[in-house]
Amino acid sequence: YVGYRYFDSAGVRPLFPFGHGLSYTEFELGPTEAALAGGEITLRTKVKNTGSFPGKETLEVYVSKPEDRLDHPFQELVAFGKTALLNPGEEAETEIRCLFTDFASYDPEKACWILEAGDYFLRLGTSSAETKPVVRIQAEEEITLRRAENCCGTPGFEDWKPKLETIDMFPPDVPILTLEKEKLPAPEEEVHGEETAPEAEALDAAALARLSVGAFSPKKGILSVIGNASLHIAGAAGETCGDFEALGAKPLVMADGPAGLRLSRDYWVENGREVSASGSLPETELELLPGAARWALGKLTPKKPRNAELRHHYTTAIPIGTAIAQSWNTAFAALCGDIVGDEMERMGVDLWLAPALNIHRDIRCGRNFEYYSEDPVISGEFAAAITAGVQKHPGRGVTLKHYAANNQETSRYNSSSQVSERALREIYLRGFGIAIRKAQPHALMTSYNLVNGVHTSGHPGLLGQILRKEFGYQGIVMTDWVIAMLNSKNAKHPGANAVDVARAGGDLFMPGSQADAESLRKAMQDGSLPAEQVKKNISRVLRKARELEEAQRNAG
Repeated sequence: YVGYRYFDSAGVRPLFPFGHGLSYTEFELGPTEAALAGGEITLRTKVKNTGSFPGKETLEVYVSKPEDRLDHPFQELVAFGKTALLNPGEEAETEIRCLFTDFASYDPEKACWILEAGDYFLRLGTSSAETKPVVRIQAEEEITLRRAENCCGTPGFEDWKPKLETIDMFPPDVPILTLEKEKLPAPEEEVHGEETAPEAEALDAAALARLSVGAFSPKKGILSVIGNASLHIAGAAGETCGDFEALGAKPLVMADGPAGLRLSRDYWVENGREVSASGSLPETELELLPGAARWALGKLTPKKPRNAELRHHYTTAIPIGTAIAQSWNTAFAALCGDIVGDEMERMGVDLWLAPALNIHRDIRCGRNFEYYSEDPVISGEFAAAITAGVQKHPGRGVTLKHYAANNQETSRYNSSSQVSERALREIYLRGFGIAIRKAQPHALMTSYNLVNGVHTSGHPGLLGQILRKEFGYQGIVMTDWVIAMLNSKNAKHPGANAVDVARAGGDLFMPGSQADAESLRKAMQDGSLPAEQVKKNISRVLRKARELEEAQRNAG
């Protein structure tokens, strides 16, 4: 019951309802026709611009589910659409489609996704406060869509449940359609990962350990905490270990930036390599960091190389995630991704460390500006659109983040998000599943926080069962930038460590240090970390690096 799910269920009307939008003109919606073919529902309605200025209207489709064993919010967004630009007096038909499988609920008692028997009301409107039932779909029996496995732990409390008996959910005057179970798609099968690459089979513990962490300097340690952590692109956030070159794959260069690429504006070119001329952070930002981090960054401020040529990076600042989602226009989101992908080609960046799609759960979360919405459907659809826009450029990829339930910045390295299995799957993980199934991002980043006491980066259930098997994710899994010096010594929970990450199926521990590699080597040698698991992790990185490099080469 996050955001509008709570307000609508508890009968609270906020000042600005979810989906509310202002325009310079007015619109009128005509009657809605509904059709059910197999498991796909199609809604058609006419939208007329009745005002004095051109404009676009957003149509939102919500579902009210039957109340049976499981409780549900009064309504949940399942689909949306946007008209083309309509001139004053102009009318156009808008069609919105959704799948009945999108109405599924997670049943923690049976550990499966189900459609409960009963009446499903589809509601159409232009905000959550202005929806009207347009069709009633009857499911005559309970249907199991996918079997899963409860693997996320317990929060230590029972979820809040609303009282819905005072809300009229059963208007008698809407068309009735019947869902035919036999016409639904067959239950989805779990997806299993590829086998270990032959090159990885021959590697010893030391080589496997080195490949499992990011690039670092054996003498200086990590290259940088924020920015300037790449040996190839000035100002990039990091890259994979150079030892991959011996296996026939160039390092993957990663650039940060929640609203476009973040690189050093000024850089020198020395012997074909970029060297930042602007330091890791401006002095004004450097002063805000803890003493140890400030000292480390200060030591890493570059000096001008001899006979170097000064050059400049120029990148586009696209709107923040929240602003993009407020357009309710996925074509616009894809355009923003296209801009970033084009600049990745120009700058030589392989992976963009975005988009972020965590849920707007609390206004106090310091990174809400990066995130799209309080709703997982909006979050997943916009992340998928951004991903498609970037990855239309051959060999360039996004890094979906922060997986998962990353909803605060206070004590972000050591805080535990306590959340029920059902809430985690239906709210906090759902957007990731939508984006992965629709767009298959090349990389994914875990979050700093723990979930029910276990770090997400080292969580076998989140990474193995849900991400790989249920979502069918094929790409690289990396940690967020784990820096030991920034962990709180008085924290309730310990920080993430490279051994737990590798054991759970995490492919890269970023940004990487000698200590991280050494801990991995020792764990493999004493048997506490199976070398076979590390070989599988490395194989995924190797395959992806080769795939991206070949795509870039073929594109010229």
